[in-house]
Amino acid sequence: MREKYEQELKKLNSAIINMGKMIEIAIESSMIALMGRDTEAAKTVGQNDEAINEMEREIEAQCMKLLLQQQPMATDLRMITAALKMITDMERIGDHAADVADLVLNVPDCKYGKMNEITEMSSEIIKMLHDAVQSYIDKDFNKAKNVIAHDDVIDDLYHVIKKDLVEKIRETTEGETILDYLLIAKYIERIGDHATNIAEWVIFALTGERE
Repeated sequence: MREKYEQELKKLNSAIINMGKMIEIAIESSMIALMGRDTEAAKTVGQNDEAINEMEREIEAQCMKLLLQQQPMATDLRMITAALKMITDMERIGDHAADVADLVLNVPDCKYGKMNEITEMSSEIIKMLHDAVQSYIDKDFNKAKNVIAHDDVIDDLYHVIKKDLVEKIRETTEGETILDYLLIAKYIERIGDHATNIAEWVIFALTGERE
């Protein structure tokens, strides 16, 4: 019985890893769309969002099967409960990547000067997301804590971009376009928040306590 249970847990972990990879690709594709004004990449992100949603539903079904059929105790129960919470955050990350891609299809290129900071934000959150998922797989408390601490880096970058954009709104007639860029930056910052939430659920799974 335990051997079968362990096999089901491995399947669950593999599914979570795959969902994480899908979301990383979605973030990267939305940035390619933004930086290169690549409308085809933007459209692909939106089309693939449903695949991410379907993956969430499949993992949720796996978790419910484990809960109902195996009746796990203590740490195993927390790990499965955490997985259910994590995939909700992961699905929201996919939504935000699609939101960025959607804005790329509609916002004109105003050659905003802080694109390096936006790119840096996206690179940092991809690493955060990868490490948050891996901390769950490896049951790595310290890696999860590092992800949570790293959210301050994302917040600092966002505030730099926000301050600059507010100044530009005062100086330009392209206020609506600038607001679109601010919204893009906010979506990226929110992805960082969701990656942090994932790491917090890992802490809960390992300790029974939320950060």
